[in-house]
Amino acid sequence: MKQDQEDPPREDPRARIRRALGAGEPDPGLRARVIGSMPTDPGGGSRWQWAAGAVAVLLAVTIVAGLAFVRQRSAAHPAATGQLVGSLTMTAQLDFRCTLPVQGYLSLGRISMPDGGVTVDQVQPQGKGTPTFGSVYARGKWLPVPRTWLSPDGSSYAYVTTTSGVPGQAQTATVYVHDIARGTVRKLWSGSGNAQTIMGWGPGGVYFPLQPAVSGQGFTGQEVWVVDPANPGAAHRVGPNPPQTAAPGVPAVPLFLFGARIAGGAAWTVKQVIPQGPIPSGGGSISRDPAQVLRMDLKDGSLSTWFTAPDGTNVGIAGTDLQGHPVLIITTTPKVFPQPQSSGAPGTVPSEVIYPPPPRVLLLTGVNQTVEISSGADATFRPSSALGDGHGIWFTSPGSLWLYRHGSLTKVADVPASLFPLPTPPPNVPTPPPNLTKPAPPPGYPIGVSLNVLGPCA
Repeated sequence: MKQDQEDPPREDPRARIRRALGAGEPDPGLRARVIGSMPTDPGGGSRWQWAAGAVAVLLAVTIVAGLAFVRQRSAAHPAATGQLVGSLTMTAQLDFRCTLPVQGYLSLGRISMPDGGVTVDQVQPQGKGTPTFGSVYARGKWLPVPRTWLSPDGSSYAYVTTTSGVPGQAQTATVYVHDIARGTVRKLWSGSGNAQTIMGWGPGGVYFPLQPAVSGQGFTGQEVWVVDPANPGAAHRVGPNPPQTAAPGVPAVPLFLFGARIAGGAAWTVKQVIPQGPIPSGGGSISRDPAQVLRMDLKDGSLSTWFTAPDGTNVGIAGTDLQGHPVLIITTTPKVFPQPQSSGAPGTVPSEVIYPPPPRVLLLTGVNQTVEISSGADATFRPSSALGDGHGIWFTSPGSLWLYRHGSLTKVADVPASLFPLPTPPPNVPTPPPNLTKPAPPPGYPIGVSLNVLGPCA
């Protein structure tokens, strides 16, 4: 019997760019992790200012490049030709052996445990395009897709496209699944609406956020849909229930569009934090609604609040453990200091770089039930993402690698910057605005390479 194989339709490049920049498909913590790990330069600031701006542009272009790479169904890259470039400085003795796939700026590589040897499989040369942030390592191959798109058995990945019809007609969303070993693509479902990413795989199949188009109303609010690869063509709405609506006069914010993930048989997201009121005179914290971690049941779409951030803090989902429990990062709400108003520049903007205190890290195991991973007392531990596997939960902080297992958080190794070099600054770097000052970091503030863990240590 002939293999069912279909080529996805071509999209207008401008539509692809607009959709890619809004989708946030690569790791949401990557941009902050890269910028936060840039070497400090107390004597100036131009180097730091370039790095932040350049990385932001790099990430934007990279998202587009990565999606184009997937749409063209480029082959996975085997890791057999990697080169040993050195080793981490191990600070803990591990009693297991495995290989941890990581990304460091322009490099994709693997770290062998317990010796810490670093093998680099791919390095993206500058001036030769951009690296594919959001890659995942599975079955001995590097795949140019985010981890959430990968099936639980690692044999395939799903992705979605949205194409525009003739003028006056609604957009069409299409979900595909790519068989890695065969290199074939199947269309699972196609329908009217706007879909931008894959949330993940769960008990019902492939879950994705969709904005359906309703006749005479345009696009409605964000919904979560699922399609079973074993029963293609039969996608259906899951939730949220009741449907989410915005308050009068408040722009609708799609609930499950930004940073949502499938884990532990549920969909998890953070309720958007909306600042309220003007910046206080003389500087201070912006008043905002408390951030909440929401859980959506994948059976009936019902929503429940599992965690509410304490006053003066915000919460983000950094990842999950092996059982699907969310790992929460609790950060202090930053204070904003107004800049003196100048002619033709209404409003205020931050005029100083602020170093927040270390975050608290919690494991959410039930409704309002948490296990503390880190109290925020260690100034060197500033993670922005987490990945759980059979050994524990892996964290990366600028310049170091950490592991939480058996109820204890341990720094596993220091990461030499020479193993994962930074991009070279371009010529004629613009100087920062004179009002932007960058004070020296507080004692213990970590600098160096921030790795991105791309898969379990196996």
